[in-house]
Amino acid sequence: MIAAILRAQLLSMRMGARRGAIFGLITGLLWYGFWCGAAVGMYNLAVHAGASVLRQALPIGLLLLLGYWQVVPIISASFGSALDMRKLLVYPVPHRKLFLVEVLLRLTTGAEMVLAAAGATAGLLRNPATGGWAAVPRILTPILTFLLFNLLLASGLRSLVERLLSRRRIREVLVILMLSVVTVPRLLILTGSRPKSWDGFGPLIHTSILPWVAVANTMLGASGLRSLLVIAAWTLAAAWFGRTQFERNLRYDAVAAQATPLDRVPSAKPPWPDRFYRLPSLLFSDPLGVLIEKELRSLARTPRFRMVFVMGFTFGLMVWLPLLLGRQADRNGFIEENFLAMVCVYALTLLGQVTYWNCFGFDRSAVQIYFSAPQRMSVTMYAKNIASLIVIYVEVLVLTGLTWALHVGVGFGKVVETLVVVAVCSLYMLAFGNISSVHYPRALMPERVSQGGASSRFQALVFILYPLALLPVLLAYLARYAFASQTVFVVVLGFAAMLGGFLYGLAMESAVKTATTNRERILQDLSRGEGPVASN
Repeated sequence: MIAAILRAQLLSMRMGARRGAIFGLITGLLWYGFWCGAAVGMYNLAVHAGASVLRQALPIGLLLLLGYWQVVPIISASFGSALDMRKLLVYPVPHRKLFLVEVLLRLTTGAEMVLAAAGATAGLLRNPATGGWAAVPRILTPILTFLLFNLLLASGLRSLVERLLSRRRIREVLVILMLSVVTVPRLLILTGSRPKSWDGFGPLIHTSILPWVAVANTMLGASGLRSLLVIAAWTLAAAWFGRTQFERNLRYDAVAAQATPLDRVPSAKPPWPDRFYRLPSLLFSDPLGVLIEKELRSLARTPRFRMVFVMGFTFGLMVWLPLLLGRQADRNGFIEENFLAMVCVYALTLLGQVTYWNCFGFDRSAVQIYFSAPQRMSVTMYAKNIASLIVIYVEVLVLTGLTWALHVGVGFGKVVETLVVVAVCSLYMLAFGNISSVHYPRALMPERVSQGGASSRFQALVFILYPLALLPVLLAYLARYAFASQTVFVVVLGFAAMLGGFLYGLAMESAVKTATTNRERILQDLSRGEGPVASN
């Protein structure tokens, strides 16, 4: 059964694997090459460490392994590969076998930790302080059980978080809480705050009933049957948690949970969101105005977009604010002066994955209406670009209000400068986004909040496009710093704007031509569904 699922997945990937496969290969080699180097480092540390060092460091290392494996995929909303139950429940496959495949797929989010654990384990086997090769059963049994514990726990957490992220209103609150887990400790460290409740945290993480401590004690031969029983109990608990959450996901309807309730009392006056959506029709004639309104309404109803939009003004501030607070001695430095522009450009890059980088993604097979309707393709793409700009500037407005509330020092001049800088950056981003939308289209599931907006082969190309898109604006800032002149900054930024407008025009012409010429391929790519294993 497992072989059949993998074969079906490979067949579904074969058609799209030819174009741009080199980018995915390069990024995979770089990423796992880095972790192979980390595994070698773990090996060297484990080989030469003494017994006292191992007793202190090994539990901490196992705790970090557990934290990375379980927390990082949740925070990044990238849960790796998982079974698409909608395509498998129609077949008479026992649930226990589906659960086995789901657990094995958790290796896609923890392969880095498996490499690191393998390096450290090999070092322990070579270290005379642990008993050498005679201690192979004592070392391998607990570490393999600990890896199984992580697989089972990750499966249960993924199912639980996936259901929570599909619920309206709970999703945004959960995202903020997940981001706080990462940023609040960093913020406390940079500001020098140390809660008194942290004083007893060190001894707590070395408690013998915790799984990482029990595994470390067993590997080092510090305890016997008690630690083995603790490891077995935690593993059985993780298995129960993973299986029960998996069964709940089988019966859970994510689409129904994300639906808008119909029990609202209609009012004579249209609500303010409707008035906002209809503003483009006052400025632009149809069909451009109605296409912009359609795009804004569809984005606002998309769970994935709403999550990224919230991350733009929460995670952006949480990432950059500690850098500002950590420079209290130099509050007039570069970060203080350009803080608003930095967080707005960061939010601009986040919004790209659900808007301009893959502007046809949420349309999926309905994209055929753009080719059969009488309006030109250029009108459709202009509408999508204008809708993206409206969303971007709403994000900028929210960030401006939050930055002002935090008393970071945002003045009227900096707000105007940020608006212009975002406009110039948007010209380049939209230009590259129009090209990517027709060359690398990918169908997106609106209800899948953990799915990114670009294919893996294009994500590597983004690393090249982002520096190119931001380079003209960075040159303007460098010119102001070098010449200490606001006039030079305005002149260079104006030149960057003219160059961006010229580039945008060329990109739009090329994108329209490509969309018209390759419409069959675009329709095929956007209509093709994933295999039985969905990648997030």
